[in-house]
Amino acid sequence: MTILPTTDTVATADADTAAGAGSRGEERGATVIQFCRARFTPDDMDAFAAVAEPKIRDGHWVGVLRESGRDHDRLLVLLPEVDRPVFRFERDAKGRYSLSFHDRSGWYGIGAGDSAADCLSIWRPRRPRAF
Repeated sequence: MTILPTTDTVATADADTAAGAGSRGEERGATVIQFCRARFTPDDMDAFAAVAEPKIRDGHWVGVLRESGRDHDRLLVLLPEVDRPVFRFERDAKGRYSLSFHDRSGWYGIGAGDSAADCLSIWRPRRPRAF
């Protein structure tokens, strides 16, 4: 699954500066940069991919865009024949996850959780009901 970025993040430049990128680091100790809580982890991306790949493969979704900023990391879901993102999966600066739906009036929360998997559980496949 390929997720295309929609914006460059200022946080990356700030992190490079804090790490001394471009400097020689003479007589410096190692600098540890704390992982930004507003960034998806590899596990978060795996949880999202588990949901997205079958939806893209089956044609229910046409693509996913990634938008990152200082205080958020977002995955925006595009549906066929819709000219704007309809779903938004986000991790904020406090490390909280949210899932939103956009109708023509604005964004509405449809999911939240302490982990990506919890937040995305609304999209987990359910077993068919037995009659």
